[in-house]
Amino acid sequence: MITTIKNNSLVDFEHELSLILNSNSNEVEKAKKIIIFIEDILKQLTDWLKHHVFETIQEEIKFFKEIKPNIVAKLIFYKEILSLVASLPLDKSKRIKHFEKKLDAINHFYRKNREFIKYIKSHSTHFDELYFTRKKYKDIFLNDCSVIIHDAKLCTSHDYLLAEVIAFELLVLHIENRIDNLNQSCAINNNQFKSNLHWTEKKVDLVELIYALHEAKVFDNGQVDIKEITHVFEKAFQIELEDNIYGNFNAIKKRKTDQTRFLSHLQKLLETKIENDLN
Repeated sequence: MITTIKNNSLVDFEHELSLILNSNSNEVEKAKKIIIFIEDILKQLTDWLKHHVFETIQEEIKFFKEIKPNIVAKLIFYKEILSLVASLPLDKSKRIKHFEKKLDAINHFYRKNREFIKYIKSHSTHFDELYFTRKKYKDIFLNDCSVIIHDAKLCTSHDYLLAEVIAFELLVLHIENRIDNLNQSCAINNNQFKSNLHWTEKKVDLVELIYALHEAKVFDNGQVDIKEITHVFEKAFQIELEDNIYGNFNAIKKRKTDQTRFLSHLQKLLETKIENDLN
């Protein structure tokens, strides 16, 4: 791993993170890889902090207020993503409630910590030495006692709380986007989606495409039934498929040669188009 610590910051952390995010893995696999990556970074950070001496109070505050919380926040965020996906209901109508329940929990967190959040949002600094330096516990007045389980060399009274604030801001945006996407999908199911497009090729060709997309898990990380995808395509392209989609797929499987005939045809057409455009 290239990551090193320099000037109280993690060099190449964002670069390594972007490589994972730009990979071809699905959302779940990316989250798992990022969690493993950040946990390894935090192990390095732990070893470094045990022996490092900050030259000034300002350096220590910068590290525990700006650098470490942003790293930990990403760990919290991606663990929350995994948890949300793992407990996601199959019924689409229940998914919105699932996400809204998490938003309620985050709102409770905001209410509980509103004074600290106000401090951060207003870019205040008068309590920075109290919140973001490693003081002896007897010198810190806290609302709870959770800090006593941590090593005083590795954390301050509020750096993890700040990480949670940052992570939950990201999570709220993520959840709101998921809810918007679900609402748009529900609009299609409620016949609010209007399309003038008509599928003019064979039904079996569309079935081949639908099954390929389903197997690629391109919709909702694969947490969707083939019938649901079929219904969307029916509405989009003015065609009825559901009654014979399984029969058509059985016909595809029984082909003696070129079972993915339509997909192969699409691939050749696109490759020809790209080649012609480049010449």
